[in-house]
Parts: sequence; C-alpha cells; structure tokens
Amino acid sequence: MSIGKTYTVTGTSFTGSLVFNYDLNGVLTGFDLDGELTPQQIGWLYSGRFPFTEVGMKMFVAITNFTVHGGELDLSFENFWNMYGYKIGKKVMAENIWKRMSRADKIKALTAIKPYNAHLARHVRKDKAHASTYLNQRMYENDFNKF
Repeated sequence: MSIGKTYTVTGTSFTGSLVFNYDLNGVLTGFDLDGELTPQQIGWLYSGRFPFTEVGMKMFVAITNFTVHGGELDLSFENFWNMYGYKIGKKVMAENIWKRMSRADKIKALTAIKPYNAHLARHVRKDKAHASTYLNQRMYENDFNKF
C-alpha cells in the first residue's frame, strides 16, 4: 500500500476497468486490469499511450468513450495505520492525533513512512516507534536519509 492517487478508467469499448496508481510525484506505482482487452486495445494502449505518469492520465480524460474516476489522495487514518504497519500501541490515541493534523502534515506523515522504514533497516538496533509516537513527536519531519 502506498500514498498516492488512484484512477479507475472505464469505457464503452471494453469490459471491466483499468486501475492506475501513482505516487505523490505522479509516477506510476501500480496497474491493474479488471476485465479484458482485445489484442487491438492492448496494442493501442502500449503504443505510446500507456500513462506512466499522472500527466499521461489527462489524455484518458480527453477521450470521449473513457470515463476516469478518482484522483484523490487517501488520507484516511486506516490508510496510515495500514501503511505504517507497526500495529502495536494505542490505535485510538494515534487516530485522535491523526484527526487533529492538517492535510499537509498527513501527507508528510504518509510519505515519510518509507524513508523511516529504510532508516530502521540501516540501523537494526533501533526499534520502530509506536504510531502515536511517530505522529505526536512529528517524527515524519526528520530527514531519515541524513542519518
């Protein structure tokens, strides 16, 4: 699970949907096809039209027989709790802190999880902080790449 935006594309010319996941930098992190495409549709998609960046998704918005849904960040506490992954400690306390945080701080907290985990992997004797500590002490503001 990662922070970013998810777009679901449906169309009149194919069954099912195409799901594209992008990180905060607009780079594709995941793609899923729920349904089937014809060989011609696959050829069309992979002939320079595949949206490897979020900017490329704008092309799909402009096509009349496609409908694009989504594009919103998942800033829910459940998304944070699942991404953080260390489900030890007081979940209710962490959720209360999350509710009081600004949108910008929620984004910072989510995007810092991966560098924080990498930092912990480099420093194996450090324990991962409880989610409430991570949020309350604003640990997401640390530059984990420096140390």
